[in-house]
Amino acid sequence: MLASLIGFLGGLGVFLYGTHLLSNGLQKIGASKMRKYLSAISNTRLKGVLSGIMVTFLLQSSTVTNILVVGLVGGAVITLSQAFGIVLGSAIGTTLTVQVLTFDVAKYAPILIFLGAISSIFVRKYIWKSIGQILLSVGFVFFGIGMITTSLLPLGENEIIVHILVNLSGTPLLFLIIGSVLAALMHSSAAVIIIGIAFVTTDVLTLSSVLPLVLGANLGATLPVIASSLASKIDGKKLALFYFLFKGIGVMIAMCLLSFIDSWVEQFPGETERQIAHFHTLFNITIVILFFPFTPWIANLFERLFPQKKPAPNFEVRLDELLLTVPEEALLHCKHEITRLAEMVETDMIKRLKNYINGDGSFGDLHNSEQVIDQSFIKIQHYLLKLGQQDLTNSQSVQEVKLLHILNDIEHIGDMIIRFVMKAEHVNKKQITLTGKDHDKLIVLLDYIEQSYHASLYAFKEDDSDKAAHNIQSQSVINQYERDIKFEHFNSMIQNKEHDPSISGVYLDIINQLLQVYHHSMNISRTVLGLI
Repeated sequence: MLASLIGFLGGLGVFLYGTHLLSNGLQKIGASKMRKYLSAISNTRLKGVLSGIMVTFLLQSSTVTNILVVGLVGGAVITLSQAFGIVLGSAIGTTLTVQVLTFDVAKYAPILIFLGAISSIFVRKYIWKSIGQILLSVGFVFFGIGMITTSLLPLGENEIIVHILVNLSGTPLLFLIIGSVLAALMHSSAAVIIIGIAFVTTDVLTLSSVLPLVLGANLGATLPVIASSLASKIDGKKLALFYFLFKGIGVMIAMCLLSFIDSWVEQFPGETERQIAHFHTLFNITIVILFFPFTPWIANLFERLFPQKKPAPNFEVRLDELLLTVPEEALLHCKHEITRLAEMVETDMIKRLKNYINGDGSFGDLHNSEQVIDQSFIKIQHYLLKLGQQDLTNSQSVQEVKLLHILNDIEHIGDMIIRFVMKAEHVNKKQITLTGKDHDKLIVLLDYIEQSYHASLYAFKEDDSDKAAHNIQSQSVINQYERDIKFEHFNSMIQNKEHDPSISGVYLDIINQLLQVYHHSMNISRTVLGLI
């Protein structure tokens, strides 16, 4: 008895660890590709359902699929109705895994574990190491199933255990609750269904008694999604609630028709385990067909019940904690937020400097913008550092470091502009008057700075290495212009017999602050090229 329990827990642990490794491995290889696929093909509800099936099966996680969908809805790439279609498809996609696992797969576990271990340990090339991890994780899943089934065989001979389980199975609602709780705790409906199948194949339970457990597993799989959506934005909450409602209503209908379904399932082809897998698949297909025609109406209802908040008057960071579990998606959203912040720096600070020099600007406006930049910098940096604690690939780690560098340069640009303005204020307070030529030179320098910053921002936003390289190559022009304006300034003072050193001191300070803005702009282009 004790040995059976230990074997069961060990098999369950190996199975859950294998599914976790498998989902992570597939996500590292295919998450970004699947996101592009979803955004390209989900332009209709039917395509959304089909793509949801495929992506969920390939990534082995409906949660990851839903997270990708949250990002697409939040970025206005797809509509809420199309997103609901993908969620419906993800419900069917998860059933394909159970279909595969109900075959006699345990016998393939040793060879898969061997090949996976060899590739993971001895092969250096990243893609083959990733494939090795996938083979190893699939081997763990198959091996875990074999351990679970083997460990439950002695229970069929234990009268006490059989008596308890038979009594429990006489209350379908209780089995439904047990299935829901187990699926929620293990974050896996497949694990609960595999356990149910093992009980049936070892003659501990009957086919009809396990069906409520399967329904409970379907309902319980939605609970972790609901829980994780609490830290999500409104789009994540809408999708999680829809996922829970359509599964919950489907389970309620199936429970009401359970006596009819029992005899119906027994007519399915194949062994008992295949019949349970077929029931699981057909249940999800049925509720998808039931809800599919109403997704536009449901989407409109959700939009009314959960209206989008009006955008804040100031810049507001929009990063979702839910996305941290899918690093590829989180990095994409971080880049988008940094780009938005950089665009705000361009419009609200850099492009206003000419007006300020001409006496038309307000220090208060620039100061307020700089405070928003500082606050946003802290939030985005905090999010990126939390992301860095996830299991990132080498390329993802490099991307995270690049984003931190660029974010730091953007924050420094805001600081340099404020220092420049303070120097300009110092000029006014001391009643120091710059010559017309000096003023014109500053305007030209600002033109150079605007152009270089805009080029760096474009290169970062579009991942344009050619633009970044061309921008860096133009640095010689700015270096020469710096020498020219300083020479002309000193030459002008000599010709005008000006002896006040404070004029040169303030003017050169202003030039240096603007050049710092330029150098940080160049740093962005260097980071795009990986020169960090």
